[in-house]
Amino acid sequence: FTRNLQLPILYFVYLFTGVPDGGHVFFYGRMWEGHSLKEKANAALSVAISVATAGTLWATMGTADFAVVCMAPWLVLSFWLFMVTYLQHHSEDGKLYTDDTYTFERGAFETVDRNYGKWINRMSHHMMDGHVVHHLFFTKVPHYRLEAATEALQKGMEERGQGHMYKLIDTPDFTQEIIKQFDENWFFIDEKQVVRE
Repeated sequence: FTRNLQLPILYFVYLFTGVPDGGHVFFYGRMWEGHSLKEKANAALSVAISVATAGTLWATMGTADFAVVCMAPWLVLSFWLFMVTYLQHHSEDGKLYTDDTYTFERGAFETVDRNYGKWINRMSHHMMDGHVVHHLFFTKVPHYRLEAATEALQKGMEERGQGHMYKLIDTPDFTQEIIKQFDENWFFIDEKQVVRE
């Protein structure tokens, strides 16, 4: 339970310091390798506009209204995006590849489609139950085709005897699942899951 209280703090540490792959606010690290100065400048401009907009709204609205109108929805959205992203990239049998063993395809098939229930899947454009397709064909399949593309992927893989590579986990109790994952697995690496060769 104590580690669950650390989540909001660690989320801000992740956003601002970029541990382990690079910053979202300060542009350094592996995430920014190979990006041009123009791309970094555009990212910096985006951050500056966001901070200026938030500061202006805070000054105009006052702390109480800003907290209710801006910060509360932002925190809900941030939690939702964090939870969805974390659960899509973690599973009990997931593998962790080193820089030497990672390939694009291996990484894509270690992601997880999560079924949150019919209506939640629909309202979020199937971004949770169509995540594997997103990783494999992110430049080719728009969100409104994720459901059909996922069905085609599953069918094609079954026909080729590769169905075992695709992961779908029913997660109707997703808020409980993120708490469980965070409490049991956060920052723990099971050496049995690491692929070194």
